[in-house]
Amino acid sequence: MKKLLGYMTTALRELFWIVVAIAIIGGGYAGFQYLGANKEVVEAEPAPRQPTLVETADFTPVSRPLPIRGEGFVEPFRTVAVSAPTGGRIVMLHPAITDRGPFDEGDILVEIDASAERAQIEQARASIAATEARLDLVTTQLDRAQSLRDRNAVSQATVDDLLGQQNEIRANLEGQRAQLSSAEIALENKIVRAPFDGSVQSKEAEIGNVVAGGTPIAQIYTDDRMEVSIAIRELDATLIPGLFEGNAAPASVSIEFAGEQKRWNAQVVRVDPALDPQTRTLTVTVALRDRIESTAEFAAGAPPALINAFAKVVIDGIEPDNTYAIPSTALRGGDRVWLLRDGALAFHPAERIHVDGETSYVRMTGLEPEDRLILTTLSAPQPGVALQDVASPEVQTTLVVD
Repeated sequence: MKKLLGYMTTALRELFWIVVAIAIIGGGYAGFQYLGANKEVVEAEPAPRQPTLVETADFTPVSRPLPIRGEGFVEPFRTVAVSAPTGGRIVMLHPAITDRGPFDEGDILVEIDASAERAQIEQARASIAATEARLDLVTTQLDRAQSLRDRNAVSQATVDDLLGQQNEIRANLEGQRAQLSSAEIALENKIVRAPFDGSVQSKEAEIGNVVAGGTPIAQIYTDDRMEVSIAIRELDATLIPGLFEGNAAPASVSIEFAGEQKRWNAQVVRVDPALDPQTRTLTVTVALRDRIESTAEFAAGAPPALINAFAKVVIDGIEPDNTYAIPSTALRGGDRVWLLRDGALAFHPAERIHVDGETSYVRMTGLEPEDRLILTTLSAPQPGVALQDVASPEVQTTLVVD
C-alpha cells in the first residue's frame, strides 16, 4: 500500500511540472503573438551627411615676369695674374698693389731691376755714335778719292776700297741699331703696365724679391663689372625672352652681407654654347654693372658685391597670359587641379609651364569667378561630391558655437 502511494505521489509531481512547462510555453507563445500583432512600425530615415571640409585658396593671375632662379658666386669680368716677361729683382711696386687699391690703364704696376739693360743701351748708343763717326770719315774720304780719281790722281782700287769700307760700316751701324732696339725692348720688359682700369685683388711678391720670368707678382681684376654664372634647366632657358638672340634680359642679384640681403640690378650677358655633360644644364652669366650700388647701406656705406660672395640670381622670364601661381601640391596628376565650384568638387585641366621651388605656374582657362582652389588632399575624390570651405562663414559660426 505504501509503495502504491509513493508511485502516485511521484506521478502527480511529474504531472504538475509538465503542466507548468506547458503553461509557460503557451504563455510565451501567446505573448509573442500579441506583441507581434500590436507592434509599432518605425520607419528608417537616412541620417544627414555633412559635407567634407576642405581648405581652399583664391586664384590670382600672374602679372609679372616668371622668376628664373639660380645660384652662383661673384666673379670679376676679367682677372689677370701680373708677371714680368723676364726675371730679376723687384725694385718698385705700384701703391695699389700694396694697398689693394685701384689703378688706371697704363700705370706702371711692377718694375724689375734693369741696371744691366740700361748699361747695354748706353753701350749700344756709344757704339752707334762711334760707328756713325767712322762712317762720316769714310764718306768724306770716299768723296775726296772720287774727286782725285776724276783727275787720275788716285787709282780706282783706292776708291773701291773706301767704298767697301763705307758699306761695311753702314752694315755694322744697322746691326748696332738693332742691338739698341733689343736692349730697349729688354728694358721695357722689366716694366709691367696695367692692361686695363681695375683694382688689385692680392699681392704675391714684395719689393726685393727675385722672381723668374712669368712668376705671378699680383692678381688684378676689372672692378667696374662683376659677373655671376648660374646653371638653369633647358625648360627654364626657353622661358627667357631672346636668350639665344643676344637679348640682355633683366635680372637681379641678391647677396647676404652681415645678416642682411643686398640686391643689385643685373642683366644677362652671356650663354655658354654647350650643355654641362653631367647635369645637362645650361650656364647663363649675368653682369652687375654697378657693383657698389646696392639697395641698402650700413654706417660704413653701401657694401660692394664682393668677389667669391654667394649670390642668388633671378632672371625675368616671359609674362604669360591666363597663368596662376599655385602650390605645387595642389597640381593633381601633373595636369589638373581640384576646384570647389557651387559647393561640390570639380576637376579642371591645368598646364604647368614653370616650377619655382614649392610654387608651380600653371596656365588655365574657363575658370568661373567663384571658383576656389582646393588645397586639401581627399582620399577618394569624385566629381560632384559635396564639399565645404573650412573658411566659410557657416563653418566658422559653427566652430564658435561649439
